[in-house]
Amino acid sequence: MKGNVKGFGVLLGIVGAILLMGALTAESGDKVMEEIKAAYSDKNEEVRVIPKIDNFIILLDQSGSMFIKDQGEDQSKAEMAKKLIAALNERVPELGYKGSLVLFAPDNTLINHREYNREMFKEKIEGLPDTGKVFDNQTPLGNAILALDGTLSKTAGKTAVLIVSDGEANIGSDALQAARTMHEKYPNVCFNALSFSEDEKGEATLKGISQLGDCLYVEASELSGNPAAVDRLTKDIFYTTEVREVMQEVVPIEAAAVIPEAISLEGVNFGFDNHELSPQDKMALDQNLQKLSNRPDLRLVIKGYTDSTGPEEYNQKLSERRAQAVYAYFASKGVSGERMKTVGYGESDPVADNSTAQGRALNRRAEISPAQ
Repeated sequence: MKGNVKGFGVLLGIVGAILLMGALTAESGDKVMEEIKAAYSDKNEEVRVIPKIDNFIILLDQSGSMFIKDQGEDQSKAEMAKKLIAALNERVPELGYKGSLVLFAPDNTLINHREYNREMFKEKIEGLPDTGKVFDNQTPLGNAILALDGTLSKTAGKTAVLIVSDGEANIGSDALQAARTMHEKYPNVCFNALSFSEDEKGEATLKGISQLGDCLYVEASELSGNPAAVDRLTKDIFYTTEVREVMQEVVPIEAAAVIPEAISLEGVNFGFDNHELSPQDKMALDQNLQKLSNRPDLRLVIKGYTDSTGPEEYNQKLSERRAQAVYAYFASKGVSGERMKTVGYGESDPVADNSTAQGRALNRRAEISPAQ
């Protein structure tokens, strides 16, 4: 008996070592992971990328309304959806999630629930059809949500379902009631909606579903051609970051100074020629509130920036309005105005190349940092 116990202990040690080596290899070799770390740290900081969820399911609408091309449009909603989930897939770090890719109308599971691999998802997404059956191909969204029961019953931990649809449910079970049934059965499931809705009914359906667990509702138009928004959505659903300052060796003179814990604050990006905060921007800023509550001594500098498009004087004013928008939002949440000041830098301090659309999107930003 003692020999068996000892052998079992050795086996556990070997398995643990293999798992640890696998985790370290996955983290160190993932290009997205390295890009995230680089974006959230400098040479004196250490960044950990931490998963928010354990599982995810992409539920993609392939019904007739998604393949209709309105007059004058180059792409159908299905083609745009394909591009958006491809862009999303390129920004998901490989943190050991289990994932599925499920189509409906017609029903087809392209990837059964398994450990997430970016290249595998990329291959399946690239193979999605650009054209499909339009007539007599209605939208059984409620049935598709209920059909997730087979997968959800086998998952453990938190699960994010990303519904990619126009919400035009017109056959089968009521979609909102179906989502409510599944949410009650699986309270750790969050139904997020990536909406291609073109009418009030579809929008109301998808918004109602996303509100069941205080999850995300995002208009596809906010993401198209906006890499910064795609990055923000990916972080909102899939991961968070923890930044720790790497302390340099200090030679004490009389007594060791008390060094406050380093704090990392979320900034936001804005649309072109815009200084208003979107619902997603507000969710990103909300992540700062608990940190600010824990550090009542902390004073903030809110810095607004623009890309290089337009006159320099106009951009200066726009950057100031962007900083003021963040100030006003924090103030509405109870952060004292005495703790905050705003500065506009116009187009003077880009973080990316203004000659590209992606670079300009990253430059239209507001940053928040502790006052020196």
